[in-house]
Amino acid sequence: MNRNKIRQALEKIKRKSSYLELLKNEDFLALWLGQAISNLGDWIIIIALIELVYKISGSGLAVGTLMIFKILPALFFGSIIGVLADRFNRKRIMISCDIFRGLLIVLLPFMKNLFQIYLITFVLETFSLLFIPAKDASIPNIVDEEQILTANSLFYTTNHFTMILGVTFGSTIILLVEKVWGHIPFFQRLTGPNAAFYVDAFTFFISAAAIAMIYLPPSEHVARRIKYHQIKEDIVGGLRFVRNNSLIRSLIMSIGIAILGIGSIYSLGVIYCYQVLKVGKGGFGYLLSALGMGLTLGSIFAAFLGKRFSKRRLFVVSILTLGLALIFFASISYYESAMIISFIAGIALALLTVSTYTLLHENVEDTIRGRVFTALESCLRISLLVSIALTGAVADILGQRVLKLGAHTIYLNGARVTLLMSGIVVIIAGLFAQRFLVRTV
Repeated sequence: MNRNKIRQALEKIKRKSSYLELLKNEDFLALWLGQAISNLGDWIIIIALIELVYKISGSGLAVGTLMIFKILPALFFGSIIGVLADRFNRKRIMISCDIFRGLLIVLLPFMKNLFQIYLITFVLETFSLLFIPAKDASIPNIVDEEQILTANSLFYTTNHFTMILGVTFGSTIILLVEKVWGHIPFFQRLTGPNAAFYVDAFTFFISAAAIAMIYLPPSEHVARRIKYHQIKEDIVGGLRFVRNNSLIRSLIMSIGIAILGIGSIYSLGVIYCYQVLKVGKGGFGYLLSALGMGLTLGSIFAAFLGKRFSKRRLFVVSILTLGLALIFFASISYYESAMIISFIAGIALALLTVSTYTLLHENVEDTIRGRVFTALESCLRISLLVSIALTGAVADILGQRVLKLGAHTIYLNGARVTLLMSGIVVIIAGLFAQRFLVRTV
């Protein structure tokens, strides 16, 4: 009798945490659809923004500077944004951020110099930095506890799928609009990268409308006003919570160390494709597509694996797999093998992302959740910025070298050696997580 009751309870949980059951939740459905449409626009605009910057400057350094401006808001506003996400109505925050981002993107086609583009990018990312923790912190408020893992899995499956669509078809959309409307004087302003900007702005307005339909239960800690001393107290309280909670502290530290290694792909991926794999920039694009397919598949299976294995172990195994994948990637010279490794790395990265956010949702109270998610987001961006700066510099210093060891000749490539060292850093992050997240349970 007891076994039957246990079996029935497990079946009920399994049924309730399925994707179809989750999508019956109208609040979650509205948030999910709005984000799916908005994410598609975001990935399309990445191509257009890079094209616009390169068209104005003709400089690869200018494109790199653009990426730095996307990361800088985390350095300046990370702490205070977490307080805002906890102290103010998260639904209003998300709607406001979407509307302002849409309006800012509409301005991009009218910008004529790099400083204006960098400034708009900086402000855009500031609003995104506020939107993301407000959205992530709200998920446990609109779904049941047993649906959190499935919700995270579905969010990141959709995000990675839209990445593939956006990156793959972004240029196609730009060319199509130009071919259809390019010969009409009135619509010429809508051609080229401008088409992507207007499409992305429209997706933000759709997302804002979808979020407006969501019911978020009111929280007691939400305030109409907040004074300076309260902001200071909340910042200190958030930092104290992260420091004193061994799970959260170890989780964020592990990811921060891992990103120091993983970020090397951003600065050295294209160089490695040119110098070692001999496929050029186009080949790197296909590697990203393989990574995206792995991300999509990994996100789909995350809900399945998360119910059968410890999320902490899933977190650790994912980091170790990423480290090994980076080491193998840097050790080979065959493009086909690199494609397979990118696909596997995508699966591991998806499992890492879903297990991380689910662990945070399950172990952080609503009153402080915004600050914790902002701390994670800031850590990711700052680690990525440091990684891009350091790994690029190290690879340049090492350069192309030839070593003579007796009768043997060894050809050293700066990008390859740096990627190998980066893989070791990711392995260290996995071992750190193994020690402080799994062994201490």
